Amino acid sequence: MPSSLPRSYKHAVTTVDIEHLKKRMVLVNPDPHFLFDRAVKECKRRPPPARTRKKLEEIKKDSLRCIERAHRFLDAYLGRVVETCPFIEDLHPLFRELLLLSVNVNDYKVCLSRLNSSRKILLKIFREEARRVKSSESSKEVLLARRSFFGRTLSVLETLDKCLKEIKLAQQAFLTLPELDVKLPTVVIAGAPNVGKSTLLRALTRAKPKVSPYPFTTRELIVGVLERKGLKIQLVDTPGLLDTPLEEKNKVERQAVLAIRHIASLIFFVVDPTESCGFPLEFQKTVYDQLSLNFPGIKIVKIANKIDIATKEHIEKLERVFASADFIHVSAENKQNIEKIFETLDSHFSLPDQG
Repeated sequence: MPSSLPRSYKHAVTTVDIEHLKKRMVLVNPDPHFLFDRAVKECKRRPPPARTRKKLEEIKKDSLRCIERAHRFLDAYLGRVVETCPFIEDLHPLFRELLLLSVNVNDYKVCLSRLNSSRKILLKIFREEARRVKSSESSKEVLLARRSFFGRTLSVLETLDKCLKEIKLAQQAFLTLPELDVKLPTVVIAGAPNVGKSTLLRALTRAKPKVSPYPFTTRELIVGVLERKGLKIQLVDTPGLLDTPLEEKNKVERQAVLAIRHIASLIFFVVDPTESCGFPLEFQKTVYDQLSLNFPGIKIVKIANKIDIATKEHIEKLERVFASADFIHVSAENKQNIEKIFETLDSHFSLPDQG
């Protein structure tokens, strides 16, 4: 991290959740002339009572108040931007990997450092021109010092044009991050479209699931939380993300999907043995195989859904195509056999038997 950044910034977001981070972030206006105009307005915000002729000391006081208000606004504004922009290396790996798809980290850090350095330059300008105002021997000299302050200030702001835009782009990327609680153990629900993933999530959680846009895709995550024997567990449905082979996605989408591995403690892979979802079992097996390949080290539990309408022939074909009989058979719609999934959660997360 550039040494010119304030010490408090370096650990500002280590423990801050993403939702709070979004709320506290001061969004920068990328136009330096907008900032300059705001500074000028601050100068004129409280004009003194008009008089026909002012004494020199009054003119000096008015000008000092003017440039002080203008400088105070710019210093506070740039300071808040720097202080509330997160340090990418302190973010959870999921968010960090997603941001790296669109944010040039080196440019971002350099620009934050430049904003902070510019605050020091602006302070130097303010002090120099304030001294000129105080030592002026005529109203004309006061006016020249005041104009010099604003001229030099504008020049500094204009040098920040590229960095203001870079930081704005990074902030926009931050705002697209999904609002997941990375501190909770997380179960990712995957499977082909229409196999009943969302129905299963609703069956397992009482609260209404939260929909969160997922960056670099046109998709959204559906997030629910259940509490099991004192442990909160986050369930994430991934419609459109983990329901088709990865080779059908572009490079950025693939990387965004793979970032999910950073939060998955367990994966529920839902299969529709009846094929009423519109996808044959062979296709569903391809999705499963790619999931196993791309999420190594993460346990995948296979769940056969819709057993309320599945026939013996459906189950036999399911076990033949997957070369496995290791399924939890449920009906998410009717909550049939759902307790078997809860038992799996208890076992995986080593939850105590309260019976």
